[in-house]
Amino acid sequence: MRIFDNFKNPDFWVKVLQLALVFFVIFVGISLLISHFSQIISGDFSVIYDDEFANGKWVNYFLIKAAISLVYAIYMTSRRKNFKTQ
Repeated sequence: MRIFDNFKNPDFWVKVLQLALVFFVIFVGISLLISHFSQIISGDFSVIYDDEFANGKWVNYFLIKAAISLVYAIYMTSRRKNFKTQ
């Protein structure tokens, strides 16, 4: 149960949040590029807003990506052996 021992370490959570934030930003950017590349190139941001963020859709859009980012960050950080800052 090594992963549960890592949860007690405050440095573990600092590293998790750092990695999750970076991965979240990259994940959102890439997903927007993949799903709305033509609208981004043409500058038609109102279509992107209507498709992804209008009428409360932004909650699901960001919540799913944040959850995936957090799980990924916990997994990748738990694989590290040393959390000491130098």
